[in-house]
Amino acid sequence: MARAVLFGIPVSPGIAIGVIRLMHGVRLADERHIGPREAAAEAQALCDAAAGVRADLQKTMRNVPEDLAEYREVIAAQMELVRDPKLLDSACARIRKELICAPWALDRTVEDLCNFFRGMDDPYLRDRAQDIRAVGLRLRERLAGTRHRRNSGAPGVLAAEDLSPADVMELNLQGVLAILTAEGGPTSHTAILSRSLHIPALVGVTGLLNAVRDEDQVIVDGLGGCVLLAPDQKDLAGYTSRRDKYTAWESQTRLTAHWPAEMCDGVRVAVQANLESPEELADLPESGADGVGLYRTEFSYLKGNLPTEAELMREYGAVAEKIAPQRVVFRTLDAGADKMLRAQAALKEPNPALGLRGIRFCLRHQGIFRTQLRALLRAGANGNVALMLPMISGLSEVQSVRRILQELHQELCAQALPHAPSLPLGVMVETPAAVLVCDALARECDFFSIGTNDLIHYLMAIDRNNRHVGYLHEPLHPAVVRSLKRVIDAAHREGIGVSVCGELASDPYGLALLLGMGVDAVSAAPRFVPGMKHMIRRLNAATCMDLAHSVLLSTDVAASKRMVREKLHQSLGPELAFHTTSLLTHSQP
Repeated sequence: MARAVLFGIPVSPGIAIGVIRLMHGVRLADERHIGPREAAAEAQALCDAAAGVRADLQKTMRNVPEDLAEYREVIAAQMELVRDPKLLDSACARIRKELICAPWALDRTVEDLCNFFRGMDDPYLRDRAQDIRAVGLRLRERLAGTRHRRNSGAPGVLAAEDLSPADVMELNLQGVLAILTAEGGPTSHTAILSRSLHIPALVGVTGLLNAVRDEDQVIVDGLGGCVLLAPDQKDLAGYTSRRDKYTAWESQTRLTAHWPAEMCDGVRVAVQANLESPEELADLPESGADGVGLYRTEFSYLKGNLPTEAELMREYGAVAEKIAPQRVVFRTLDAGADKMLRAQAALKEPNPALGLRGIRFCLRHQGIFRTQLRALLRAGANGNVALMLPMISGLSEVQSVRRILQELHQELCAQALPHAPSLPLGVMVETPAAVLVCDALARECDFFSIGTNDLIHYLMAIDRNNRHVGYLHEPLHPAVVRSLKRVIDAAHREGIGVSVCGELASDPYGLALLLGMGVDAVSAAPRFVPGMKHMIRRLNAATCMDLAHSVLLSTDVAASKRMVREKLHQSLGPELAFHTTSLLTHSQP
């Protein structure tokens, strides 16, 4: 039996067995009170550390290869963060006011900023707390007179508090069997990196840095979301066999990734990719994805200054060209006022998740929105670009965007700039209001995409980051499945396509249910696309429809899960264990 079992969020599937390689070494707390005469010296030490970190990052940025050019932008953003008044000035003020040492003041300031970002609703923005923590780690090591521990390249499981692109550039990734971090989420740099390397990874591992030591033997289960410390021979034998079977299965799914996702009775479904940032484009060709169902555009807005039309046009045009002739769906800016207005007098909202975000922010700040729409219209000249609007609550928002697009078309014509005269316009169905008026929205839109992450959040009236109500995050709750069916049916009555781009689409339980409800497309991170297509080819559309009908009639979530599990086991057999699911982890308090 293992000495201990730790649990985390699986962000890249697979199983690895190896020894721990700690990246940052042991963190020693420095929490000293100081005298008033020491405050100036402590503040100066922090400023000197910041200068050193900026120099380190500048050097690292120069060494980024061309095929990872996107990392330069992230590293540049971290360089800006080092000099951001919210971090440096706040920490220095804390030294002087609270009379505490620089490392302690830094830790408390970083934690406050991270908590601010973690409170954001959008998962991409929420995971930007990782960049703040990465900068904080470097500053702390500078203050302590230590530097990052670079791994030797000997095979092992990399364990760290967190990883940033700058860390990646300084690591020898050869021999990294798996990655474990105490921080991060599904859209973090660690998740993107591990999926591109095709190695298992867990983020947000509870108690990681307190439990593991260098050279500890561990088993990383990227399917079940757990880490076994000091496994015994029985554990090793069982997981070695499971790893070999999973590796063979995954190789087979990659070999057949470009086969169509056609069910046993001939029903075909598009399986598309979700891209969190440009750096994931490299994974797309071998994934077999049928285009891009969701391209998040927030990345370019997180670098300090607002991007120009030319910068956005280059980014969007490059993505569209890479994806052509398949379609790429760009989700328009989904940041909130709490983030986007930080350079001005930031809007203070008691609950940003329900505040001025998504389309609400864009229609309020049309200068920013029009710049993005002009860039998208110009990038759409090749004919494979579509637009998706987030956080829609009603028809008037879609109609307002259509009017703006028409005005911008006339502007671009007057300027003789090549562009698409119009673009397919869809909405992200993620609010209860959008569900209830989906029939009217379907008559105004060209397609629907259901964002199940936020939709479940709002339907169940929960904060996904609040562990006290985490058990209510139930994708098979009757309110959720009946809302999904309502939206899908409304779209088909008006002859428009409907896709699902949330986490439910890549979950085997959710995927089977969505297929039974008649979705036209599903999308997920490129790493999961081959396995999803393989699973779809093993299913029968009629069986999935019967299953969906039974779940829609059920009022018992536990019974619904049993029904789905039994049907999937009949169709997939042992392969069901090779798909990651979160639907079985929630329990009542």
